[in-house]
Amino acid sequence: MRRLLPVILLAALAQPSLADADVSFGAGVRLLSPSGAGALEHGSLPVRITMRREGRARVVVVGDGGAVLAGPRKARFRGPGSRRVAVPLTAAGREAFARCRATPVQLRLAAHQPHVPRLRALARAAHTRRDRRRAVVTGSSERCYRVGFALRSVNPDADGTYGGEPVHLGGYGFGANPVTGARVATGILGDGVQVRAMTISDGTTPFAIADVEMQGWFVANKDGPYGLIDMRKAVEERTAGRLKAEQVVIQSDHTHGGPDPLGVWGGMPVAYRQFVFDRTVEAIVESFERARPAELRYGAVEGRDLQSNQFDYDAANAAMDSELRVLQAVRPNGKVLATLLNASIHTTVLGGSNTKVTGDWVTRANAQLEQRLGGRVLTVVGTLGRTQPSDEDCPDKALEGDAESLCRLDTFAARVVARALDAVAVAQPLPADPVVAAHSFYIQDPGTSAAILGLNYAGDPAGAPLNRAITPPWLTGNVVGTVTASVRIGDVLLSTFPGEAYPQVPLTIREGVPGLRGYMTAGLANDQLGYLIAPYEAYPEPIRRTFFNQRGDEVSPIDNDTYFFNVSHTMGERVICAGLRGAGEVFGKGLQFREARERCGAFPNDLAHGPGADVELAGG
Repeated sequence: MRRLLPVILLAALAQPSLADADVSFGAGVRLLSPSGAGALEHGSLPVRITMRREGRARVVVVGDGGAVLAGPRKARFRGPGSRRVAVPLTAAGREAFARCRATPVQLRLAAHQPHVPRLRALARAAHTRRDRRRAVVTGSSERCYRVGFALRSVNPDADGTYGGEPVHLGGYGFGANPVTGARVATGILGDGVQVRAMTISDGTTPFAIADVEMQGWFVANKDGPYGLIDMRKAVEERTAGRLKAEQVVIQSDHTHGGPDPLGVWGGMPVAYRQFVFDRTVEAIVESFERARPAELRYGAVEGRDLQSNQFDYDAANAAMDSELRVLQAVRPNGKVLATLLNASIHTTVLGGSNTKVTGDWVTRANAQLEQRLGGRVLTVVGTLGRTQPSDEDCPDKALEGDAESLCRLDTFAARVVARALDAVAVAQPLPADPVVAAHSFYIQDPGTSAAILGLNYAGDPAGAPLNRAITPPWLTGNVVGTVTASVRIGDVLLSTFPGEAYPQVPLTIREGVPGLRGYMTAGLANDQLGYLIAPYEAYPEPIRRTFFNQRGDEVSPIDNDTYFFNVSHTMGERVICAGLRGAGEVFGKGLQFREARERCGAFPNDLAHGPGADVELAGG
C-alpha cells in the first residue's frame, strides 16, 4: 500500500477536481418527436444529444418494464456541440409504438471524455456523465378506435314550464288527476337534465349511444314522429347513411326527477318533446363528426353495496347485476378523451316530494368524474328491475331545500365515482385490432297487461295519456312490437333492453356467451315497456306484492309496481333470447348462443326478421 500511495497521489493531482469536472464536462439528451407513427415510418426515434466538450456518447431508449425499445446508438463529438441522432427501433420498440396507446419511455445517455490513462483510473468517474430523461411516445392512430363525444342541455324554462305550458315529472304515483294529484315541475335543480352522446368506430363500422335524462321514451309516438325510432332515422339521414339507424342506441336514464315524455304521469308539451328530439339528434351527429383516435380500456369492479334489492328476501329474486363497469377512451398522447360508466342503479335518490327538474345522481356523477379524470363522461344506466340506490342521505342535516337535495345527489354520486375510479385503475386495453359491430332486432310478444294496453288506447281520462304508438309494427291488436340491440366493441358485449330488466335477464345472456372480456347493459334503450321479468320462476313474489305488503298481513294495492308495469309474462324471456341471438350475430357465431337455451325454442317468430328489421318495418 505504501508503494501505491505516491502513484495515487500523483494521479489525483494530475486530474481536475470533481467540482471542476461538473462544470467543464456535461451532456444531455432529449426526444425531438414523440410521434410513434413517425418512429415506425423512419424505423428510429429522433433525439438530440448535447456535449459540452469532446467525447463519446451512447444512448438507448427503454420502456417502463426495462425492455430496450430503441438503440443503442453511439456518437462521437470532437468538441462542444449538439447533434440530432436517429436511434434505431428494436423489435420490441416496433411492437410498442404500433399500438394505439402512448408509451412511457426513458432516454438513457452515457457520455465519456477521451481515453484516460490507466494510472488515472481512480478519477475516471469524473469524466463520465449520465443523463436520464422521461418522455412519452404517442401511439399509432392506425391501430386506434375512433371516439367522439357531445352533449346538450335539454332543460325546460327556468320556472319548470316550457313555453308557459306545464311539464309533468315522472316516476312516482300514477297519472295527473284530482284523485292522484299531479307532480308538475317548478324549476331546475343544479344543471337540470342533459343528453350526452358517444360514438365508437373501428374506422369502418360506427356505433353511437346516447343517454337522455328523462323518465323514459317510447320507440314511436301516436301523436307524431317524436319516437326513438324517428330519432335514430334522423341521425342516419343527417349523416348521409354513414351512421345507420341500426347502429344507434338511445336510452333514458329513468330519472324520477325528470320530465315525462311517456305520458304516464301527465306528459309534457309536444313542443318540448320536439326540442329534446332535436337536441338528441344534434348531439349524436356531433359525436360522430368529432370522432378522434383513441385506445379503449375496459375495467369492472363489484358495486353491490351501492344497490338495494327490493326483493332481497326472495330466493327466486336474490341475483343482482352488481358490477360497475367503465369503458375509457384514451388519446394516443395519453390524455383521457371520454369515459363510459355503466351502473345498474335506479335514478331515485330524490323522492316524490322533489319538484325540480334533475337527472338525479347520473348528472352529478358525470360532472364529478370529469373533474377527476378529465375528458367527458357518459353514464349509461343498466339493469334497473328491482334495483334501487342503497343510501340516499345527506350528512349535513342543517341543509334545506335545493341545497339539501343537491347534497343527497352529490353524496351518492361520490360513492359511485369512487367505485368508478377503482374500475379505471384496473382497466386494461382492448385487443390491438379495433372491431365494432352493432345490430338491432325487432321482436313481438302478446301483451298480457290489460291495464297498460287499456291506458295505451284510452288513458287520457285518468290523466295518463300514454303516447306509445297503437299501430303496427309497434302494436297489432294486443301484440306488442319492440326493439333490442347487441353491440360488439373488441371483446366486450353490450346488450340493450327496452325497459327495466330484472337482473336475471343480463346475467343469463352473459352466462350464455363464453369468452367475453367484459359485458355492459343499457336499460330503457330504444323503447320503454316497463319491467321485463324473467325467468318465469321470478314472478310469484312480484305478483303477490302487487296486492299485499311484504309481510303479507295487509292489503296494499300496488305495494310494489314491478308487476303492474309488466307488459307481458313472456317478454322478459323473449328479450333474453334476442340478446343471445344478437351476441351470436355480432361475434360471428350465428344462432349458436340462442339455440343453446332451450326456452328460446318457444319464440320462433322472432327469427322471421333479420337484423335491422325494426328500422325497415318503421319505414326506414
